[in-house]
Amino acid sequence: MEVYLENSKSKTGKHAIRTLIFEVKNNELVEFKNFQVKNKLPPTYRVGEKDVIVVPDKGIFIHLVFIKNIKNKVRGKVKVYKDGHIVSEMNYRKLKLKLVNGDQSYIEQVKALFEKLKIPVKGVNTKLK
Repeated sequence: MEVYLENSKSKTGKHAIRTLIFEVKNNELVEFKNFQVKNKLPPTYRVGEKDVIVVPDKGIFIHLVFIKNIKNKVRGKVKVYKDGHIVSEMNYRKLKLKLVNGDQSYIEQVKALFEKLKIPVKGVNTKLK
């Protein structure tokens, strides 16, 4: 499975994008560091880097993408992969997590990850339309 790992910002620093990937091992959240870089791509913004990495197909991985805009607002997407397939997708906006697609059972792990990273979350919406 291949995912993007990016850390870049604009020259002025008003726009930024940050991508993280964590692995769930024995109900513990560990940042996934021993990945293989497949190739490098030009970053979204001027300063930084963007890589395509290979993630193993076995296990549970949480992929976080955060974008900061000119008004200093942060939006994000959270994808949970299990054995190489997306099992849950969430959006982070206005300090709230919203389940967009997939299984509700992974919300507790995502909330624990946000707590570990000290990212504020006021509410969680688990209803699917």
